[in-house]
Amino acid sequence: MYKLYLTCPRGLEEVLCNETKEYIPQKINIDNGGITFNGNLEDIYRINYKTRIGMNLHMQLFEGHVSNYNDLYRIIYNFNWTKILNHKNTFSIKTKLNSDVLQKQNFCTMKSKDAIVDRIRKETNSRPSIDKRNPDFYIFIYIKDKKIKVFLNSSGWPLFMRGYRSKIHKAALNESLAAGILKLTNWDKNTALYDSFCGSGTFLIEAAMDAFKIPPRILRTFYAFQNWKDFDKKLLEKIIKEEQNEIKYKEINLYGSDIVSQNIKLAKESIEKLNLTKYIKLDTKDFVNIIPSEDNGIFISNPPYGYRIGEMENLKNLYKKIGDHLKNNFQGFDGYIFTGNLELLKSVGLRTKKKIILKNGMIDCRLAYYPLKSGKF
Repeated sequence: MYKLYLTCPRGLEEVLCNETKEYIPQKINIDNGGITFNGNLEDIYRINYKTRIGMNLHMQLFEGHVSNYNDLYRIIYNFNWTKILNHKNTFSIKTKLNSDVLQKQNFCTMKSKDAIVDRIRKETNSRPSIDKRNPDFYIFIYIKDKKIKVFLNSSGWPLFMRGYRSKIHKAALNESLAAGILKLTNWDKNTALYDSFCGSGTFLIEAAMDAFKIPPRILRTFYAFQNWKDFDKKLLEKIIKEEQNEIKYKEINLYGSDIVSQNIKLAKESIEKLNLTKYIKLDTKDFVNIIPSEDNGIFISNPPYGYRIGEMENLKNLYKKIGDHLKNNFQGFDGYIFTGNLELLKSVGLRTKKKIILKNGMIDCRLAYYPLKSGKF
């Protein structure tokens, strides 16, 4: 069994834990920015293929204690790196620091790189190369206080990269974050779900894939673990077949709209890639023209939240209109607004039941919940 660390967007650790429990029987511990647990190769392959909320799955190589940069070099140099890679391979290093002892992130990365290169050069009389964009091996180093943990990233490119986007919308939500937010809404996959600021369609696509049990990376063909020496191709093929056999399509009510026609075009392209066109209804409309035909369901949106001078007054007016529209036309629904501008939520004018703290990259965000069933707004 290996010690594994699965990362996720901040604020979704418990949601990720609950998701992973569905197919991992081992004990799971919630950590800051992810979860930790023990697992085997089958777990590594399945999680990389199946998790909707996880972003990178790391396998721990070793751990130790460091008091200075020389300790860092020494402990990394002492590991037998030729068990993992050779001089013909490329690798990258990502470091994360939460320490008063070692505070220079770039210097830690450089010292770690030097230690690995020097050790392999000693063993083989040649050195591997660094490739920051598309390496054979992804090494992740986490230093908290004086404790260091060194991991091999089994995912490679982050797992939010599903493969269905042809182009990236400038304000597109991280797919793992969108999937986690949908879990927080407790959408039952049967009632209607509306997104009236759908952009490139992330909420809608993630909702459909979850409802139909479509593996989130059904279009993705490569993971970093496929470069590992013990890669088992037949085991991966078995897992992929098992997960794809779970796919079941059904009637579903997913409605997306956006006032920008280019956004709808991008959404349609992604939806077509997954053969979901008949299940997701899209329209180029202003949100005030969206009137649900159902009596209940979920309204979920990520409206604009720019900070540029001159934008705030227009955005406050927009958020007020959203609140008025929900109050007048979405009674019986559960309303959710996700934003990175906390000031704008004050303009919605509706009573929130809760505000869930989340991170969108480095941006502090809130998922505000407005129960529209009671008539008390």
